[in-house]
Amino acid sequence: MSGKIRFYKILFYLLIIPHIILFLNTCKKEDPQKIRKEELMQRLVDGINSDSLKADVLWFQNIGTRFALADNHKSVAVKIQNRFIQMGYTDTALDSFLINKTYRNVVYEQWQYNVIATIEGSEYPDSLCVIGGHYDDILVAGDPFTIVPGANDNASGVAGVMEIARVMKYYGFEPVNTIMFIAFCSEEIGLWGSRDFAASPNGFTQRIKFMLNNDMIAYEPLSDPALWYINIIDYDNSHALRTDAEKMCAKYTQLNFRNDNTHNKQSDSYPFFTNGYKALFFFSDQTDPNYHTSNDLAANCNFDYCREVTKISCAILADKN
Repeated sequence: MSGKIRFYKILFYLLIIPHIILFLNTCKKEDPQKIRKEELMQRLVDGINSDSLKADVLWFQNIGTRFALADNHKSVAVKIQNRFIQMGYTDTALDSFLINKTYRNVVYEQWQYNVIATIEGSEYPDSLCVIGGHYDDILVAGDPFTIVPGANDNASGVAGVMEIARVMKYYGFEPVNTIMFIAFCSEEIGLWGSRDFAASPNGFTQRIKFMLNNDMIAYEPLSDPALWYINIIDYDNSHALRTDAEKMCAKYTQLNFRNDNTHNKQSDSYPFFTNGYKALFFFSDQTDPNYHTSNDLAANCNFDYCREVTKISCAILADKN
């Protein structure tokens, strides 16, 4: 019996122990990497700050008008570009294109300007993740050439984009794919900025993996976070991406979520879908009574809610990179 026992012990050491050692070594290699990624994602989303979002929205509001056809439309784009540069984004650009638009019986032929700040991917620089929101606004009644505060619509969305850019720069985030933070122009007069970019991204030599659109993400009159909802709008090709966003929402935010695609053709994510790219559209669930009026002010925004919405896009970008 002792000889058989000794034989099986030797067999055990020869056959089983190496597999155990390999398993333990694999765990040692994989687990810390996974832990580091989760820790970094948590730091990034925790870094999203409601006061910073409010400051950006007030900055946009105080510009005066951001109507796409106003004489100051290029200077607004330059100001946004300089704001990215101040964060440390040396790779910025004004992406220009020509439009011909009739507004109130007047024909305008103008150059318009998307504003782009870029972090180049460390492994796949030609693979592109886009996060954006439009910086222009309009009035239903009144003169948009004079003043359009546009706090919720859509200073809030661009503030979310800029806040994620700020946090990623602060933590030295190095994505494997290239990330472009884009402030789109002339959305209110026909989605011109996003239509131009989505139709010709090869001008930037990258292939788009997905696009995240933030539009009107700061209106929430309820004070109880347990009652807050975000509408995560998707398209026929992005249902799986929406599921990922819902997981990020549940893990990193206080928000509830729903999916109502009624307005999915009415913002900058739509041209990306029509060009074959996956896109999501984050949109406040509550109807904003100040929409396209001079009362669309930072004072009527909920920046704690805006912070929670912004966290979702931040988490998706970090998770996919």
